[in-house]
Amino acid sequence: MTSRAASLPPRPVRVFSSWDRRSVPAPEVPREAESSFYHRILEGSREGVAVVDSAGHIVFCNGAAAALFGSTPEDLAGREFGFPYARSGEPAAIEIFTGGQPTFVEMVATPMSWRDGEATIVHLRDVTKWREAAAQIGMQSKALEATANGVIITTRDGIISWANPAFIKMAGFEQGDVIGKSSTMLKADLGDDPLADAVAHLTAMSETWKGRVVNRRKDGALYTAEQTTTPIHDATGRLSHFVTVLEDISERLKAEDELVRLSEYDVLTGLPNRSVFMDRLRLAIERAARAEAAVAVMVMDLDNFRSINNTLGHDVGDALLCAVTQRVQKITRTTDTLARLGGDDFGILLEDVTDMAAASRTVRSIVNAFHAPVQAKGHSIEVTVSVGIAAYPKDDTDPLSLLREAELAMYQAKSEGRDAFRYFDKEMDADIRRRVRIETDLRHALEQNQLWLAYQPQMDLATGKLTGAEALIRWNHPERGLISPGEFIPIAETSGLILPIGDWIIEEICRQRQIWQVLGLPELRLGFNVSGVQFRQRNLFEQVTSALERCGLAPSTLDIEITESVAMEGTGRVQENVDRLTAAGVSMSMDDFGTGYSSLSNLQAFPVCRLKVDGSFVRGIGRAKDDEKIVEAVVRLGQSLGLTVVAEGVETIEQLKFLKDRACDEIQGYWLSKPLPPAEFRRFVESFTCPDISE
Repeated sequence: MTSRAASLPPRPVRVFSSWDRRSVPAPEVPREAESSFYHRILEGSREGVAVVDSAGHIVFCNGAAAALFGSTPEDLAGREFGFPYARSGEPAAIEIFTGGQPTFVEMVATPMSWRDGEATIVHLRDVTKWREAAAQIGMQSKALEATANGVIITTRDGIISWANPAFIKMAGFEQGDVIGKSSTMLKADLGDDPLADAVAHLTAMSETWKGRVVNRRKDGALYTAEQTTTPIHDATGRLSHFVTVLEDISERLKAEDELVRLSEYDVLTGLPNRSVFMDRLRLAIERAARAEAAVAVMVMDLDNFRSINNTLGHDVGDALLCAVTQRVQKITRTTDTLARLGGDDFGILLEDVTDMAAASRTVRSIVNAFHAPVQAKGHSIEVTVSVGIAAYPKDDTDPLSLLREAELAMYQAKSEGRDAFRYFDKEMDADIRRRVRIETDLRHALEQNQLWLAYQPQMDLATGKLTGAEALIRWNHPERGLISPGEFIPIAETSGLILPIGDWIIEEICRQRQIWQVLGLPELRLGFNVSGVQFRQRNLFEQVTSALERCGLAPSTLDIEITESVAMEGTGRVQENVDRLTAAGVSMSMDDFGTGYSSLSNLQAFPVCRLKVDGSFVRGIGRAKDDEKIVEAVVRLGQSLGLTVVAEGVETIEQLKFLKDRACDEIQGYWLSKPLPPAEFRRFVESFTCPDISE
């Protein structure tokens, strides 16, 4: 037998010397007849029993005690016991090693008389399994204490008997607030209580209930929890308790709702997105079909929004979109739907339209609402809108087709000058489709090198020498062939594509002039048109001077041609670009003079070097006296202001002589040459001889 008591002396310790034997009478030794009877009882007991004499030696032990020590009663007789006793009747824990494995024993020692002497009867009980079970229960209890989910234990009557810290934190109560209280105090009192029915079901069927409940915290706030309630039965099989596990899913539900919101609503403006707009349009059409009513679909686009974004920044652009949303919401009814379809496009759905006059009043109010500036991030922004309208059932019955037709009508409003609304009609469909197709193809034209520049020579009428050329953009479409600039330039300006096209023109002119310079061509001034959009949205001075420096060209190489409308806008960034370019030596020409609305004061204030007489007036020479008078007036005006006058569109010798007689300075047109590709222009310049124009 091997046994051990941790941190205890190896010899038995006498613990009964201080007992008051007068208060604890020693049991007497049974008579012989009874001795055999008691001996059999002790031997058959499952609890170990040993008698230890006053010297600490075992004088008796039953089989159960011997088994605990891994021995036999015969072998243990006379052996030293070796374990200290606790106070009489109080349990003491000892650890016995048999076969290398510990056995945990609860020992209770009681003094007795044995064969006319003092002794101790020791009761030994194996508590190893109980101890392991207690340890397991302890670990489980700690796990329940530490779990992130709330756990409560209630009696079968619903009285809370235990709650873990996670539940206390979740519900906002203190332990004292809930222990001993009915679990109904946690409910939100929102009507039906699924758990009440579930408890009855659990009682009858002994099954676990799972579901979603809404509870109330101590501060009154509601929270949603996933709940699992499991019945617990005692040793007799009777229902005794319920264990309920709760997971607070309020934040998860909020996140799910947010995901739904993000999938259905625009983050910036909070408006429904295109998907929701289309769903509502379908439902509106179904209701209108049953009621034999009408539905109006509008697409609203901000004019020049891309320019505002590029000039003032995207944060201002975002603020503008929010301000526009608020302005339109004040006009539309609560039954109408305002949605952001994407970018600066908005959809407006009007239901219960009695006649299209009602829709006209609404859209007219929307357009007029933007005649006042919009405030965004400290900027007062002049913005207009273009709106297209399609109606159910007049125009179409399919939701997608109605939206497309409203978009086509919106494009028509833009092409006709913007700041307007247009109703869809079948005739505009083909024209709008063409414009949309051109815009789409034009986006790819730059990438696929479909654009190129032709150069039309200019000649001094006094000397007969070439003075320069105007660069004119050309587009070779892979399917449609050569497309006129008059067809695609307006589309480029309304779509914002004029900016990358303008950037490309500046780089291409400088690159081509550098090549001609290397080839020894004479110094010629190269003119090109720059739109007002480029002046407003680009640092044109930096762009032009950088291109000149990269190609090693003098500023006088270039002549920038502008229209009268740009000259009238001579404020802010436009004026800054013009002033810096002219100061650097880049000349300016006013193109198509006489066709716009500029005043003489604007012309005097704007630093142009030449006036270009529009070809429509030149073609009237010899045929229309009014045109001749306009040409004469422009030439005299230019002379009085000290400007060079260039006549465009000269095609006949008669026109040329008329211009020379009135001292026009320069000409360009088919009489001299048509616009030429770079290689042909080079050959033209190299072989050019001054024509005889003296007569």
